[in-house]
Amino acid sequence: MDEIKSGLTEVVCDILVIGGGTAGPMAAYKAKRHSPGARVVLLEKANVKRSGAIAMGMDGLNNAVVPGYATPEQYTKEITIANDGICDQAPVYKYASRCFEIIQELDGFGIKFQKNENGDFDVKKVHHLGSYVLPMPNGDTVKKALYRQLRREKVLISNRYMATRLLTGRDGQIAGAIAVNTRSAEFLVLRARTVILCAGAAGRLGLPQSGYLWGTYENATNSGDGYAMAYHAGAALANLECYQINPLIKDYNGPACAYVAGPFGAYTTNSEGNRFIECDYWSGQMMQEFYNELQSGKGPVFLKLNHLHSDTIGKIEAVLHQVERPSRGRFHENRGTNYRERMIEMHISEIGFCSGHSASGVYVDEFARTRCQVSMRPAIWQASRTITCSAPSPTERWRASTRRKLQPTSTSPTTTPPMSCASSNACWPRHDGRMAFRLTSLNTRRDAS
Repeated sequence: MDEIKSGLTEVVCDILVIGGGTAGPMAAYKAKRHSPGARVVLLEKANVKRSGAIAMGMDGLNNAVVPGYATPEQYTKEITIANDGICDQAPVYKYASRCFEIIQELDGFGIKFQKNENGDFDVKKVHHLGSYVLPMPNGDTVKKALYRQLRREKVLISNRYMATRLLTGRDGQIAGAIAVNTRSAEFLVLRARTVILCAGAAGRLGLPQSGYLWGTYENATNSGDGYAMAYHAGAALANLECYQINPLIKDYNGPACAYVAGPFGAYTTNSEGNRFIECDYWSGQMMQEFYNELQSGKGPVFLKLNHLHSDTIGKIEAVLHQVERPSRGRFHENRGTNYRERMIEMHISEIGFCSGHSASGVYVDEFARTRCQVSMRPAIWQASRTITCSAPSPTERWRASTRRKLQPTSTSPTTTPPMSCASSNACWPRHDGRMAFRLTSLNTRRDAS
């Protein structure tokens, strides 16, 4: 496979994909499959073979919408409840509608998902309402499988280049990006007709509780650089008030993964050995319950597995220590901690924006379009037109009005689609009837409880 070599100062391509974690390789693969004659470049600040939030693997999908277990409507409601209503429902619903076909495609790549004795996907219940967790026994093969697809489609890859700014043309359309080599500090200009931003979330906003630079819950290299690039290019940010604080193993760079151990019978407990969390999947309610317990004097908080059979614990260890994070087993071994003998102390993580989990980050519509104008050329997309995003969310509209007060020029779309108001205090974008149902936040949460 051809690769872009160091030393080049300018590269011209049809489609530029920024970010080589999981979303980026999948986007580059799809773009190349859609337009085989297009020159597709994948830009990554590390090495695509082992980079991103799941560089070494993952334990499973915790947002799998599999027919027979859940519907897109149910999943959209679930996320709305977890985020206390702070999310844009149209893209969430769109994701849920297409999720199963992507799972099937990944399964065809050799990324195997756990199945039951009937050969059906073995989906577990961890969330408040539905079942969306699909274990991946060989989740450590995800990156390898995606890389094979990139090689097969002859996607051009540029490793060790970190994008720092998106470039715009005279007409205001996105025209490419500028990047810097993370080892030699060389600059690279990439001119592109279309840019797909897959740079991940903002895993932290400062040092974690431990004070250590790398003691984070999220991947520390998810530094929010994609958010910054999009914002400077004129895209909008949305739902940033929905940030995440997660339970994690005390003093360890990694999540507690109670949602992994939960289906096996493990649970979160206080120092008295009593369970106090209604649901181990992340939500505003769960973290409030966690905080209240710490403040009540019943802390610290623990992950309890020592009541389970040794064979069951072995299955949990196989997932957490071999697939999720190989360093976790070594950490517990050095601490002298055995799941079979004692509970595992937990703590809380730093603040971060987890993007998809909390539906926060760069604002996109249900077709993943930002508010930046993108020129869609006939050679690539069989359509020659300029697009903008659909109507912004209530949160984003407020930010846009604030920016207009502070800036002499506005970055708002040239046209604004009509809005439908479902109540006197909240307006939601109308999406051609696809979102005919309306979900409440706090009231729905109480009913669900």
